[in-house]
Amino acid sequence: MAMNYAQENIYVLIFIRLFGLVSMIASGFIIRDITRKLYNRPGAFLKKVSLTQSILIVLSIGDFGGAFFVQFISTWMVPFHSQLLGSVGSQQSCVAQGFLSTFFYSLSALSNASLAVAYCLIVRLGWKDKDKSKNRLPFVLTPFLISIVLAIAPLFGSNYNYNAGYSCYISGAPAGCEFDPNPQETCTRGAQARNMLLVAGLIPTLVAFFILTVAVVLLIHAVLVQERRMDQYQRAGRSRKMTMESFYQGMFYIGAFAISWIPWLVYGFKEYIFASVHKPSYFVMLAVTPLHGVMNAGVYFRPRLKAERERNPTDSTCKSLMQVLHIKCCCNRKSKEGAGDTPVITTDQQTEDDAEKGNEKKIQTNALAGDPKTATINLEAEQNAEIGSEKKVITSS
Repeated sequence: MAMNYAQENIYVLIFIRLFGLVSMIASGFIIRDITRKLYNRPGAFLKKVSLTQSILIVLSIGDFGGAFFVQFISTWMVPFHSQLLGSVGSQQSCVAQGFLSTFFYSLSALSNASLAVAYCLIVRLGWKDKDKSKNRLPFVLTPFLISIVLAIAPLFGSNYNYNAGYSCYISGAPAGCEFDPNPQETCTRGAQARNMLLVAGLIPTLVAFFILTVAVVLLIHAVLVQERRMDQYQRAGRSRKMTMESFYQGMFYIGAFAISWIPWLVYGFKEYIFASVHKPSYFVMLAVTPLHGVMNAGVYFRPRLKAERERNPTDSTCKSLMQVLHIKCCCNRKSKEGAGDTPVITTDQQTEDDAEKGNEKKIQTNALAGDPKTATINLEAEQNAEIGSEKKVITSS
């Protein structure tokens, strides 16, 4: 980083840590939601976790770890001789922060791409999410191993240093020396940090975004093809309901990634190419990057919140949200109308009843990418119903 952006007041540091804390809480809700439904007794968890749930847990761990070590801890791991507000660390803690931030954020970005690919294969190839023959290890281990390699690479050449911002990352020492004409002479550490930032940071994130986008587009196309095949059985004209639902959820999924990572990519490439960036670019990146966990939580819980609102339209938004998050509080006890007159069926009870009845259309679980798997199940159910009704008409005639 060629400029020092850290000469700000304490309020900037407070907001950085606050955003990091919010992202950690949001990621924790995803992990909690998955584990509470799967863990019944010790040793049973790994046998019951599905392919997409495995990836979701790893993805949320990446978001949680990145927000914790980069935003929440931030200056506490920066070497104290930097004279930055709150810096009480050493060069060793600075290297550790750079390593962990590279690892967890790479894990988050690559797991997003892995999850999109998994959903695409579930829809296009008809995989079953809980099918034990479909090995989940490649989808989980591949992002993990690549992230480890990306985090280890900058260690060679001492490329983890204080970056003149609010944390330690891939940078030269002193900060900005890697952009000099002769970095070998001006840098005491991290002379190759400029190229290492491109290789270990920018390119992997850009590749993950490309894979994610392609996978979502192929998923939406697969749903569209299935609906087109059923046009001949539609008596009231063709329907593209599931295609549009998959499209909107896919756009939410891509948007969550883009909002969080595109500002960082723009900032990083401008820094790499022009050796300097504008101050607003840095603070925009600083504000939105830690919100990736919040964005993912929004996409994950959105279908279930929507279903909860449709099932209980008289309930307040607060109550519906608390039901989805399984939080017991004051707004979870009564609805807008007639709260004390009739008992309210909770989300857990409703989901259990729907599962017993086989009503897949009302169950919204495991849905970070808008649950294209559930969309496919819904589509197949509607298609089977249409085929069955058509057969009855032919038979009766």
